Amino acid sequence: MRTFLLLPILFLSLSTFAQNSAPDWLEHTLHGSGKINVVVGVVAVIILGIGVWMFAMDRRLTKLERDTRKRHV
Repeated sequence: MRTFLLLPILFLSLSTFAQNSAPDWLEHTLHGSGKINVVVGVVAVIILGIGVWMFAMDRRLTKLERDTRKRHV
């Protein structure tokens, strides 16, 4: 549950550090050749994968904690 609340806050905070313009070499190299879309897509997939992994790990740990409490009670 905390993961779903943390990720939007993280993305909102990242936009506050954005700059107005990119350097000329970056714009000509990536945007001019159309590769910027690939870069953004790969970064989005990686961030999404880390988020899914964190969510699954949180569920597993929660289940282990519940099982451990049941054994000790």
